[in-house]
Amino acid sequence: MNIRILHWKDDKAATNISNNLKEIGLGNICVQSPKSLLFTTQKELEGFVKDCNKIDYFIVASTHRSETAKLALTVHPTGNFGKSDLGGNLGELSKTWSAGMKIGLQYYARHSPEGFDITMEATHHGPTDWEKPLMFIEIGSTEKEWIRKDLGILAANAIKEIVEKAPKAKFENYAGFGGIHYCPSFNKIQIENEKAAIGHIVPKYAEDAITEDIVKQALEKSFAKKAIIDWKGIKSVAREKVVAALENLGIEYFKTGNFEKINNLI
Repeated sequence: MNIRILHWKDDKAATNISNNLKEIGLGNICVQSPKSLLFTTQKELEGFVKDCNKIDYFIVASTHRSETAKLALTVHPTGNFGKSDLGGNLGELSKTWSAGMKIGLQYYARHSPEGFDITMEATHHGPTDWEKPLMFIEIGSTEKEWIRKDLGILAANAIKEIVEKAPKAKFENYAGFGGIHYCPSFNKIQIENEKAAIGHIVPKYAEDAITEDIVKQALEKSFAKKAIIDWKGIKSVAREKVVAALENLGIEYFKTGNFEKINNLI
């Protein structure tokens, strides 16, 4: 598999991570972006990534910001349900790498520093139009954490694990629906389940944007043929729209509450 790790030169966490990637021998697959990758289009990507069409997966090293400034190590897919003021196109989700996010999150969980939340985030922000799958892996949530050497080493080693293991992984991919942005129900499955890898997550707060097209994109761009719903983490009206779309598309779905019990029988 041909993988590239992208980092924006003005992103302090990304610079920290890329410096440590070079120290562990992955500098040859790191590429520096001239602008924020949230706002980078496919055409612009082709301008600075050599043989862009030959790359199989992109990993974007990035800062994580939150209003509460809580300590966090995160992974997530990209895409927009409502506004597109943080890059990408309105109503468009990117192709994403479910196995990469799962393995990165599992590594973070096994090596978690004290006091940090280890979490997958629901799908958000750009880019959305890249032709190949991508994922973000992040350090958060303030400059103090972005520049910490030990966190840069941790993220670099998580990426190394993704590069070495994700291309050969044999997980079954799922798209997730419902829950809050930091999706604890999906985190549990992503970290603990041996079979399932979760790609796009359409959260509760995106309920007004849920259409059959969004449901279809979440599945197709996660390379998933099944779905998981956080049944209690989504309002009934939105849940009914998700279920109707899944049934119309012929997609089998599970509830987070009984996923482990059912999945162990599959």
